[in-house]
Amino acid sequence: MGKTEKNLACSNDVVSSVCETHWEMAAKTRMGKYLTAVEASFITKAVDFSLTSFVLDVGAESGRISFLALNNKTTVVVSIDIDCGSLKRFKQRTKQAYIVAADARNLPFRNEVFDATFMIEVLDYIPELDVALNECNRTLKHNSTCVLSFGNRASFKAKLKGLKGKSYLHSYKRVMQDLSKTDFLICAKLGYNWLPFGRTSQNGIIPLLAWLERAVGLRRLCKYSPWVMFHVAKPIDKQSS
Repeated sequence: MGKTEKNLACSNDVVSSVCETHWEMAAKTRMGKYLTAVEASFITKAVDFSLTSFVLDVGAESGRISFLALNNKTTVVVSIDIDCGSLKRFKQRTKQAYIVAADARNLPFRNEVFDATFMIEVLDYIPELDVALNECNRTLKHNSTCVLSFGNRASFKAKLKGLKGKSYLHSYKRVMQDLSKTDFLICAKLGYNWLPFGRTSQNGIIPLLAWLERAVGLRRLCKYSPWVMFHVAKPIDKQSS
């Protein structure tokens, strides 16, 4: 990682008090808790934190996923984002993570340094999907893990969003193609967020619908799912094996 310091790259000033971010507040809602629970469960199944000492959280915001790694005793967690305001908030919340202002398309780290990388709910803001995936692959050690998520542009929910002038950036098919081009191996995948609510919803039937989503097998229909998670691995270097 070179001489990256345990401070905020976007400012040398003393960090002033920063209020809770939108994403922090959303995480406390019924819908936010459902999304976080699904993502955290998938991550903990994908990553053996007892064997993971050096983790990169891309699009860390104010630390939602970084805290999952920190709470599992990961030795070093490097958290990056391009939003300096969110990173200032994260710096208020912990002194354990290495917090860096950086872009997923140009990671300021050496090759093959991380044991695991998280890219949760960040690819929807990056049109250059192949560039971000290649950067992730470059900085991961061989036989290491990346967990990523994205909104599926080909899903029915995305088409409804399109009627309102909004949409997701990437389709399931495109992500599969770019993962293959990047030489990532797909270990597991999960579809989720079939619920007809926004992430700040407090609707009382969210727990029931979340249970039904799992019970009827919607999470296995990744190709059609509104959101998708992948557990991928960078294969062992055949030249060194």
